[in-house]
Amino acid sequence: MIQLLASCLIGLGTGLMAGTFGVGGGIVATPLLKVFMGFSAQVAIGTTLALILPTSLTGAINYYRQNLIDYKLALKLALPSVLAATGGAALTGSVSAKQLMLSFSGLIILAALDLLFGYSDGLKARRAKKAVSLTNESSQAESESRSDREIYISPTLSRALPVGLLAGFLSGFFGVGGGFIMIPIFLALFNMPLKMALGTSLLTVSLISIPGIITHAWLGHVRFDTVAMLVCGAVPGSYLGSKIAIMVKDKLLKKGFGLLMLLMAGQMIYSELQM
Repeated sequence: MIQLLASCLIGLGTGLMAGTFGVGGGIVATPLLKVFMGFSAQVAIGTTLALILPTSLTGAINYYRQNLIDYKLALKLALPSVLAATGGAALTGSVSAKQLMLSFSGLIILAALDLLFGYSDGLKARRAKKAVSLTNESSQAESESRSDREIYISPTLSRALPVGLLAGFLSGFFGVGGGFIMIPIFLALFNMPLKMALGTSLLTVSLISIPGIITHAWLGHVRFDTVAMLVCGAVPGSYLGSKIAIMVKDKLLKKGFGLLMLLMAGQMIYSELQM
């Protein structure tokens, strides 16, 4: 009962932070499962990855309804990602827990630095500015969507291949969606509209998480009972987080969470080095 309650609270906290700060649950849930649930690094990663599938797929549905998904690109990314995610998940079994968590701490630091200094936000802002400058026929939001669709061309398989391999490996090895890698690439290299980048990323994340989940489950790294409780907590948490985000300045939220993530990564590194 205590473990189930803890799982629900972790899901609530993960959803709250995801809804408030707009970040993926993998960065948040994995260290919490390890620290508070006592899971091994491999089980924490596998269980978190299983949580990513329903949450990302649910988010993708909203973008599907607005026709803001590049299905061709999602499939091009998913094909190489399947192999990379499977390989990344299988590799976790041959890496020590210390090496895995130290590597994951490095990933958290990179994500935290992006939140603190806004590298991906800079790309999004330039993308939105370019879209608005191309047309003045409608409101800013409509201008961005309309002009972007006029100039955007779906990337070829050769351009999508390395992105899919990288995102797939990160998904399988670290139990993260890979969206924080894909979205900046979509904006900077593929000239993709912002909203379409978000929708396509969510669909791709849900697709590439599947082979990683299967591999982790086969290795015994997924606690499906915990996943169910995480989902129950993550849904209301995400809703509440989005309400909070509306009332608080985005810049302040991101910097605060960036600092929190740096502290979390520092604590993880310290704990692993002391063992």
